[in-house]
Amino acid sequence: MSDFPATAGQTASEPAPKAPKRSVAEQFADLGDRVGALPTRQRWGVIALTVLVGWFAVDELVWSWARSWAAESDRIASALARGASRRGAAPSADLRRMVATYGAVLPPADAATGREELAAAINEVLRAKGISGYSYEARTGARLKDPDASILGGAVDRIQAEVKFDTTAEALPDVVAALESHPDIELVSAMRITRNEQTRKITVQATVESWVLSAGGRRTR
Repeated sequence: MSDFPATAGQTASEPAPKAPKRSVAEQFADLGDRVGALPTRQRWGVIALTVLVGWFAVDELVWSWARSWAAESDRIASALARGASRRGAAPSADLRRMVATYGAVLPPADAATGREELAAAINEVLRAKGISGYSYEARTGARLKDPDASILGGAVDRIQAEVKFDTTAEALPDVVAALESHPDIELVSAMRITRNEQTRKITVQATVESWVLSAGGRRTR
């Protein structure tokens, strides 16, 4: 194969020069010129489509937040109205006794935090009472049906832990009292006892509950 010298009409390939970068204002001006050059019917169709897209964008980004805030305000206003309607009634003796006994009532934790706190509370109590080797299994129980719970920002669920451990009949009342008095435990809602004649101990299967906010709730302490 022979090499021939390049003629005057043949030039080496060179990269095409890049177009200068235009500003955003220039791009919008060009877009406006293109829309203005369209026929009248097509031009109004483009304008209507632009308005429709803008409408959905505003509805999704701005008005959805406004609706959420309005719904939360309605829940708080409803709970305050129910409290105001009961303001005239004098506190009952039972209510005074419960306030003196239990003190301040804290709102529930979120579900994930509540599960961790319930497990830690049960472990803390049983270890303090010298109980080891217990079994633990948690599940979500029935939802609390209380209209005033809506002020917390979401429904209130029960986290129920099935705890199985061995102890003595004499020590059991103290263990149950320690569980129910722990701030991260609401109550011991059920208990089944089996006596072991060989070890002189009893096997206890207790349902221990904690109340938590469902998804979307919040906690303030």
